[in-house]
Amino acid sequence: MTNGDILKFLRDLSANNSKGWMDANRDRYNAARNFWLSELEVLLRRLAAYDERLLIVEPKDTVHRINNNRKFQPDLPLYKDNFTFTPYLKIVPASFHLSISPKESFIGGGLYRPPADLLSKVRHAIDQDGDEFHSIVTGPGFVSFYGGLDLEEPVLATAPKGFSREHPHINYLRMKSFIAIKYIDEETVCSDGLFDLVEEAFIRIKPLIDFLNRAI
Repeated sequence: MTNGDILKFLRDLSANNSKGWMDANRDRYNAARNFWLSELEVLLRRLAAYDERLLIVEPKDTVHRINNNRKFQPDLPLYKDNFTFTPYLKIVPASFHLSISPKESFIGGGLYRPPADLLSKVRHAIDQDGDEFHSIVTGPGFVSFYGGLDLEEPVLATAPKGFSREHPHINYLRMKSFIAIKYIDEETVCSDGLFDLVEEAFIRIKPLIDFLNRAI
């Protein structure tokens, strides 16, 4: 089993997204999932060198279910087309994330569209420690790897309530998400160097994740 086999399974699943097909290919899914979990066990040990909390995290607690939640989005397909790794999934809100898919794979993290109470806390942290936040997201290692914060997410048209439009960090205060993403191609996903890249991605984004989690 390889990551290439995982992508082949996910490609077939995407083309045949039904309970009948999944039931008939349950052994393929279980083999792919078990291989992925065994790989994540190795990856967790590598990342634990930078955060000892990850020493007690189980691989199964870092992955999302393959089934889509269609309660509020009934038009979604039954099954997702990606395998994921989110080591802080059950620990803290701001996290690191790896997703592999035949359509689009990426690594990155941060805080994506948090609820109003958490967003308010992040804004107050930026208000108090904006220079630190700015130095993190404009640092050479962060920018060279991720290109900076993802600026494609929607932002407020003006200053959030309670903050001046003249605030020195108004561009950050207007944000609704604080994330960074690096897209990776299929060749990289299937290469022996994938986890080296993931480790570097984790190192580069950890100061941002730590700042956000201290805030909330």
